[in-house]
Amino acid sequence: MRTWKRRALLPAAALLALTLPLSSSLVLNSAANAAPRITTPEQFFGFPLGAEGKLARWNDLMRYYKLVADRSDKVLYQEIGKTATGRPFPLLTVSSRDNLKNLDRIKEVNRRLADPRGLTEAEARKLAAQSKPVFLLEAAIHSTEVGTAQVIPNILHRLADEKSATVSEILENVVLLIVPAQSPDGTEWVGDYFNETAGTNYARTYPDLYQKYIGHDDNRDWFMFTQPETQISVALQNEWKPQVVQNLHQMGNARGRIFVPPYLSPNDPNIDPITVQQTNSLGMEISRSLTAEGKKGVNWGSTYDYWTPSRQYMTYHGAPRILVEAASAQDLAYTYRSSDGGPIGPQEPDTNFIEPYDQSTWTLAQIVDYLDTSVFGALSNVAKYRTEWLYNFYRTQRNAIDPSADKPFAYVAPAGQRDPFATYELLKTLQTGDVEIEKAISDFTANGKRYEAGSWIIRYAQPYGRFAKTLLETQDYPDLREYPGGPPQNPYDVTAQTLPMLLGVQVDTIAKPFTVSTSRVKKVQPAAPAFPGDPGNRGAYLVGPESYGAPMMIAALQKAGAETFRASAEFSAGGRSYAPGTLIVEPSKAARTALQDASRKTGIPVFSVGQAPRVAAERLKDNTRVGLFRGVNNIPGGWMKWLFEQYDIGFKEVVAADFAGDLNAKFDTIVLPAGISRADIVSGLNRDRYPAEWAWAYGVGEAGWAELRKFVEDGGTLLAIGDSVATARQLASLPITPALPTDEHVFFSPGSILSQRFDTSDPVAWGMRPDTPVWFGENDQAYDVEGGDVVSSFPQSGEQLQSGWLIGGEHLNGKANIVKHQVGDGLIVTFGSEPTFRTWSRDPSKLLFNAIYHGPSTTVDAAELPDALRG
Repeated sequence: MRTWKRRALLPAAALLALTLPLSSSLVLNSAANAAPRITTPEQFFGFPLGAEGKLARWNDLMRYYKLVADRSDKVLYQEIGKTATGRPFPLLTVSSRDNLKNLDRIKEVNRRLADPRGLTEAEARKLAAQSKPVFLLEAAIHSTEVGTAQVIPNILHRLADEKSATVSEILENVVLLIVPAQSPDGTEWVGDYFNETAGTNYARTYPDLYQKYIGHDDNRDWFMFTQPETQISVALQNEWKPQVVQNLHQMGNARGRIFVPPYLSPNDPNIDPITVQQTNSLGMEISRSLTAEGKKGVNWGSTYDYWTPSRQYMTYHGAPRILVEAASAQDLAYTYRSSDGGPIGPQEPDTNFIEPYDQSTWTLAQIVDYLDTSVFGALSNVAKYRTEWLYNFYRTQRNAIDPSADKPFAYVAPAGQRDPFATYELLKTLQTGDVEIEKAISDFTANGKRYEAGSWIIRYAQPYGRFAKTLLETQDYPDLREYPGGPPQNPYDVTAQTLPMLLGVQVDTIAKPFTVSTSRVKKVQPAAPAFPGDPGNRGAYLVGPESYGAPMMIAALQKAGAETFRASAEFSAGGRSYAPGTLIVEPSKAARTALQDASRKTGIPVFSVGQAPRVAAERLKDNTRVGLFRGVNNIPGGWMKWLFEQYDIGFKEVVAADFAGDLNAKFDTIVLPAGISRADIVSGLNRDRYPAEWAWAYGVGEAGWAELRKFVEDGGTLLAIGDSVATARQLASLPITPALPTDEHVFFSPGSILSQRFDTSDPVAWGMRPDTPVWFGENDQAYDVEGGDVVSSFPQSGEQLQSGWLIGGEHLNGKANIVKHQVGDGLIVTFGSEPTFRTWSRDPSKLLFNAIYHGPSTTVDAAELPDALRG
């Protein structure tokens, strides 16, 4: 076997090209510098992009983009931000030289058309005739879909160098923004790993997450905006107001050869009908272009739907999302062959599948070619009908500001919310999405209800009221079946994203107009509660458990080394009542500093009392050692890692080497995120197929499995999330049994928000409302319980569905979700559903953090607490 090692490979032609002078971040040269013929991708990389078994590396791709921008007066290169790991995030702007000189004016027109308040139709038509549509092209969103990154140099070179009428029309009539990799980190990792394992017996596909935290979910983040790459993309769209956004992807290799819109039903009703129809028409134009060029296997109206903002921010902002999904090759860059030697994919023609693909092989070169055609097919249409595209953009925005009778007048988030941090995050999410927020400067009445000054108002009749509506309302996903009485038609992703439910914020829908005096909120800020005075030597600081930001307080206190307790029962102090789970903190300077800092970040109020309360409590273990099991390519664990880092939780990743010794000597609590099976732990990655740098993910064997069991029996805490509960059941023979039917005809919950009942006296549920709804996905489970303490369960009867789609909700009646199990001297807590799903589910995240700190804690009697606080 050859040794796997890193090496730098750069074609000779590329080295020659790199001797040319390049500017660092923004290149727009004079006509004189545009004279030399621009180096072709094949000349630069030393092979045609799409060649069998070859991938251009990301660093070389970036060098090529800079080279083209340096030599062409039609291309700008910019670095517009940094990725999650600090790499540059590039943007290419391509258009005629005159358009590039006039970009500020084009942006100005787009912004005016996007906000047509006070703009007449005649004025809008004049602006549309004067300006150019903006077309945003995003590639390499998913880094293993390598053809989408490899095609960009070909597209760029053609636009910069070709003299055809087609290209001239595009350059004259369109401003093209190219994001050559929405995930630059992953594009580099995947390409380098593929090249560096060439000639070895190692697997060729990068095995782990190809975005620092969330891997394939990096395009499921377009309404919570957690990742830097998402924030850059959204800021780009907010700045330019594009008329079209085209996303290049790849899909499985055994179906059609390429998918283009129209989409499968349903459409989110909050997407403007004009946008939906423009999506359909442009998709069909791409389909026509592919068919005209003899490219078979084109499919539309299947698999991919037009639902959920997590994948399509642009559609709520006036731009169609043109999703293009080409079939993948074998092992990224090798020919895929049918198993029987016959044609690949379905062979029955249909209205949405006119010409089946008739070959038995499929190559990366074909992927690149199909994607190239899809881009130029779309660009040509937008160029040819540029005025119509701009004017129809105005029409969608005009519809948005029209206070239609079937739309709400406004949404109101009352002042004085239970969780000020959640309120801040909800408002910040909306404002990031360009939604206008007002704050009441006096009391007012709406829909017969009195609201205090300081309440927040989001009016529907504003340019991006549709985005606010789809986040703030309850989702009613249609009951779609493959055929009448048949199995459900699977949504492409999830069916609910009701932000108030996920964050635990009260938001009222107001149907009819009301009058209120307001001020525009320029920048949402956390609440700023007054910080209390020093409680004195015999006193304590108190923080209620209601906010999901409370774990940030705990983390700060742990880092400061401050003695911290949590009340085990309700108590009164200083004229206030405090719920079980309230933090009771020593009156030290270190504690004060930590609490002040966390309160500034979260808006959570801190109180002080001169006499420490006498209440039974749990003493949190100093420097609680939290372990997050590091599953290879485990997306739920990646999301959890991001959340832990945001909250500054002191945690370490649990890797294979940790199982060789005493786990209890390293960790107090270990978290198994969803998606971790017994095989992931015991077998892990095959060490013969992956080099030594992946040793952290090699299996731990039966001895390691036994060590995990011993960890719990010797006093450790193990938390198992979602389908990882099955792993914990195997580990410790837990007395719970899955209760839900496996037949989707009978029970189906494809990512919905469901009812729940909590025992709020249990430490795991401290701070929860008794009826806090929970996220429930396809792989989640409810249980019949024969032993253990039930922390939460589904109502015995009634409506289980809160938002989304649910079939067979009656099978949840009375079934358990979260259960605590005493195992030896330790504790296992099983979570049937994910309390931190994609970190969208923020309010229930308290459950996870409560369990993390509860297991290693010790009990303190009420009479002992005041003295214990002073050490």
